[in-house]
Amino acid sequence: MSENGGWAKHENQGEESVTIRHGGVQTLTAREVTIRQGGAVRVEANEVEVTQGGVLLARAGELEVTAGTVGAVLTAEARLELSAASAVVAREAHLDQSAGAVVVAEAAHVRDSAIGFLVTRELRGEGVRVLFGPRAAFAFGAGAALVLGLLRLARGR
Repeated sequence: MSENGGWAKHENQGEESVTIRHGGVQTLTAREVTIRQGGAVRVEANEVEVTQGGVLLARAGELEVTAGTVGAVLTAEARLELSAASAVVAREAHLDQSAGAVVVAEAAHVRDSAIGFLVTRELRGEGVRVLFGPRAAFAFGAGAALVLGLLRLARGR
């Protein structure tokens, strides 16, 4: 367990529960991981909870981030509140006043959040701002096909 600051290269593998407060670790594998005002480069666990901290790569059954950041997440259920994520891949994603660059989920529950690129079967929520949704993707694809077709014709002459 990392307490009161400092960085560890590897945290004990296979621990039941690991808590990091005001510190960080490079690689961490445990059943339950709690990070408060700290960080980790890579985390693998059944349950991960991050409060005012950050994780670069998280692979978990459930991930909950409050007022923190995550680089990439691969999880069954992701919950982000007042947080930001670069990439979220989940069966179920919950974003509450958060931002996600890329979100891929079977079901997305979003409230007052912004998403750059969203791929989902089911979207529920209010105040959702999606930069690149299905319509934008279709328009982009049609525009790109037109430009590439014109370039091909121009090269042929």
